Amino acid sequence: MTTALLLAAGSSRRFGPTCKLQAIYQGKPLVRHPADAILQAGLQAVAVVADPAVEALLPEFRIVRVYPGPQSQSLRAGLDMITDDRALVVLGDMPHLDAALLLRIASAPAPAAAFDGSRIMPPASIPVTMFPEVTGLTGDRGAASLLQTRADLCKIRVSRHVLKDVDLLSDLE
Repeated sequence: MTTALLLAAGSSRRFGPTCKLQAIYQGKPLVRHPADAILQAGLQAVAVVADPAVEALLPEFRIVRVYPGPQSQSLRAGLDMITDDRALVVLGDMPHLDAALLLRIASAPAPAAAFDGSRIMPPASIPVTMFPEVTGLTGDRGAASLLQTRADLCKIRVSRHVLKDVDLLSDLE
């Protein structure tokens, strides 16, 4: 079984004074785009959040609350809540993901990750056997640094557009 882990606790420093995950993109809050893809895929869903307003946008998710901090902290907190065979890590600022892609990665042999031809990116499927390694990461690092060293990594090819995340206010245009 796979549990989707939505990381939605970032501080949005480059975005500006407002929370980017609450910003409206194509008619709904940014975080709802990947959240809806997870729900449409029918996956168990856990979200790591720091902001109560973001938590309110994710009523269908089991919530893990953290203090704002680096990505490794959110990843660790979320993985600690997962009892399935693997976690499908999804970032809350990636609005172009869809259920079909999430299911392709979740059903591939783990470990698996999206690949745009040059970069390993989330969404990524991490087997429970890698959880200790991943939870040992520190700072603002996700699992990509570990995944790219794995000879058994299943790379799921996707377009750069699909993997585009929102960092700046101008990215919403």
